[in-house]
Amino acid sequence: MPDEWDAPIVYGRDGSLVALHSADTLEFVRIEGLSFDGVWELPARYVKRIGNDIRFEQVIVVDVTHQHICTLEKRGDTWLVRSMNPATTGVHQPPYAHETPLGIYVIQEKKEKMYFLVDGSRTEIAGFAPYASRFTNGGYIHGVPTNYPQQDIIEYSWSLGTTPRSHMCVRNASSHAKFIFDWAKTLASLVIVID
Repeated sequence: MPDEWDAPIVYGRDGSLVALHSADTLEFVRIEGLSFDGVWELPARYVKRIGNDIRFEQVIVVDVTHQHICTLEKRGDTWLVRSMNPATTGVHQPPYAHETPLGIYVIQEKKEKMYFLVDGSRTEIAGFAPYASRFTNGGYIHGVPTNYPQQDIIEYSWSLGTTPRSHMCVRNASSHAKFIFDWAKTLASLVIVID
């Protein structure tokens, strides 16, 4: 019951990797964040169990300070660097643009073309971003956005590796976004956003 809670409600980021401590009831579970503090109870419907046997052997590291992205892959006991590239992360310009959130996330879904809307619109398509891999609510790793209705994929943008410009996402050269799209396994690859 709300009147029994001794702490305010805190909204966690979709896609955050957490440790499941217990299934307290059918409705609530207790979790602990790996990239945020505390043990929390939340509705079980918001937790996707991926199992103890998952071995994260593909990791994407996004550095928001230096505007870079790096992919790492574990082979045996060795971590190999697969790629290092300039990127553009999210900028703080509410209500539409937000920083790329720091934390540890799991790749949740992929879209070959992620259509996005004109700021403030609920229906008007502004364009698409190619080879989008979603790691949190509103946060994708994707290629250079293309204004709609232009249909050609743009390979590179002068702004990659410079300053934050995105709405929360991590922009890459489109060929690098396709590499991540093809390489990273859904629900078995991590995205670690650092500053």
